Amino acid sequence: MCQFSRLLVLQLILYFAIGHIYGSTEIIGGNAVTQKIYPYYVRLHYRGEFICGGSLVRNNAVLTAAHCVKDHSVKELSVHTDTINLGDPGVVRTIKTALVPNEYNAGTLNYDVAVLILSSVIPSASVIPLDKSAVPVGTRCLVIGHGKIEEYGVFSTQLQEIHVHVTSREVCKRKYRDFDGITESMMCASEPGKKDSCSGDSGDPMICNGKQAGIVSWSLGCGRVKYPTVYTDISKVYSFIERALKMYAQEVEQKYM
Repeated sequence: MCQFSRLLVLQLILYFAIGHIYGSTEIIGGNAVTQKIYPYYVRLHYRGEFICGGSLVRNNAVLTAAHCVKDHSVKELSVHTDTINLGDPGVVRTIKTALVPNEYNAGTLNYDVAVLILSSVIPSASVIPLDKSAVPVGTRCLVIGHGKIEEYGVFSTQLQEIHVHVTSREVCKRKYRDFDGITESMMCASEPGKKDSCSGDSGDPMICNGKQAGIVSWSLGCGRVKYPTVYTDISKVYSFIERALKMYAQEVEQKYM
């Protein structure tokens, strides 16, 4: 397949993966979370509607996927924490600054990461530490978010949790070889045919050994045998996150680094 055709197919996949069902969270085969045991998890809303997940990495900073915020005014975004049900607004904060890396590419979702600086701190916030090191292949990780019970089903209003296993980048590239879409800033994980996150889970954290190692970015379908979910690899974008957190006092609507 020529380079142009691969790029066109990849863009079509990404359109249906994150554009067509943008903002709907889907965790296939997950378990409902009935207690507030993941206090670092947050929901991102746009104009009052839920669009993505995220995680608290400081008491005034949230980590999410860049494509969740890239085309939205921060004035119309809000973060909701201390809640496990979509019907409960929880603790709400507006966003002062959205930091997106220069390397971010909306076509390929390379460097799909954003740091959101909140308008004010959350005094009782519990934050998740970040993993600066690459996660070994086969590591069992946790993904949390609001999600559908089935790929084409109705998504649950209750927070969901699943466990997935990290797949090697080489295997992931081979599975997506027809689309030439896996970059060095990405990692893959899934539990094929059983449990998986979907592209609609965008921004949700993947936790490995007590640290956040990934951010849900995109996928082709949900829980399919051939295609694992693609995550932004925290270890590959950590330097950007570190720099962004040092800039949190800047009161600009959107800053590209």
